[in-house]
Amino acid sequence: MGFNKELSKKIALETMGTDSGPADTQGIEIKSPGKMYWFTVKGKSFDELTPITTTQLYDPDGELETYIIQAENNSLKEKIINKADDNVTVKVIARCINWIGTEFLWLPAIKTGGNSKLASQTARKAIERGLDGHWIKAKWKDNSTGWQSWSHPGSDKEPEWSKMTDEEIIDQVFDGRIIETLDHEALIRNAGGKV
Repeated sequence: MGFNKELSKKIALETMGTDSGPADTQGIEIKSPGKMYWFTVKGKSFDELTPITTTQLYDPDGELETYIIQAENNSLKEKIINKADDNVTVKVIARCINWIGTEFLWLPAIKTGGNSKLASQTARKAIERGLDGHWIKAKWKDNSTGWQSWSHPGSDKEPEWSKMTDEEIIDQVFDGRIIETLDHEALIRNAGGKV
């Protein structure tokens, strides 16, 4: 029979459940920029980026995942952090897009208990270099060097960002991994309880 273009379109539309084209956040993931080729960071200044408090906990499949801690008040936040074994890191959400149009989130640490200032300082330098449509490469070198970054020698290429808001992307990427209460399943699992 062979490939049927019209049937393929019909099946794709049925699979996506809409005729408005592919989902805007298709493929957006948390990635380190080291293997993302040339990329740029959305925003005009580092201060526009959103800091988040995170912890590493296991998901139901036993995979270690990053969770966002977002509590209404300090008392609740401290209780959540305690239930996460005081294992927290403050990171910044850098929304990036590479040269071929793949969007990703880079979450470099900007404050941790044991992290050197070098890691956060060099990540910030790389992000600042890549803001406002400037194309860069960034790669983690080692603990004594930190992030290395290089600017593109010159390009007028404009990034084509998805139409999703930052909040919509974060909700999609961190689906089920935003801890707002003490009864979040990841905290219960971490304390040895059944979910």
